[in-house]
Amino acid sequence: MKNKIILFLMFTFSFSPIVKSQNLEVGDKAVDFRGYDVKTKRYIRLSQFKKKKNVLLNFTATYCGSCWKTYPHMQELQKKYGSKLKVISIHGDEKKAKWYEIAKRLKIDFKCATMWKVEGKEKVKKAYGVDKYPSFFVINKNGVIIDKWVGNQEKRMKTVVKKAVVR
Repeated sequence: MKNKIILFLMFTFSFSPIVKSQNLEVGDKAVDFRGYDVKTKRYIRLSQFKKKKNVLLNFTATYCGSCWKTYPHMQELQKKYGSKLKVISIHGDEKKAKWYEIAKRLKIDFKCATMWKVEGKEKVKKAYGVDKYPSFFVINKNGVIIDKWVGNQEKRMKTVVKKAVVR
C-alpha cells in the first residue's frame, strides 16, 4: 500500500502544471486590459498603443501620499513626449470624490489617462503583481515591459521614459 501511495504522489506531482508567478517582470509581455478613461470619456485598451506608443503604466491610490507626488512628473512626461508616450493611471481604490477633492486642494490638473473602472481590475493588479502604491511599468511599442518599480522615483521615471521614446 505504501508503494502505491508513493507512486501515486510521484505521478501526480510530476505531471502537475507548474503554476507560474503572476508578477510580470522586465522582459515579459504586458497583460492587456480595458478601462474607462475619464479624461477622454471612452474605453481604451492597453493593446491599442502597441506599435504606436510607449506606455507609462501607473497603479495608484487616493490614500497614497507618495502617489500624489508622482502626478506632476507623469503629467510633464505626457506633455513632453505625447506623440511617443501614453501615460495611463489606474486607481486601485474607488474613492473618486475624495481624489478630486484632494487634487483640487493641491492644484493638480492630471490630464493623463485616468481609469477608475477597469474590467477585471483585481485580476489586472494581480497579473502585474501590484500590492503597493505607486507601482510603475514602462512598456515599449512591442508590448514588452522594459522597466518596473515601486515608489516615487522621479529621476528613474524620467530617465527610463526618455530612453524608451528616443529609440
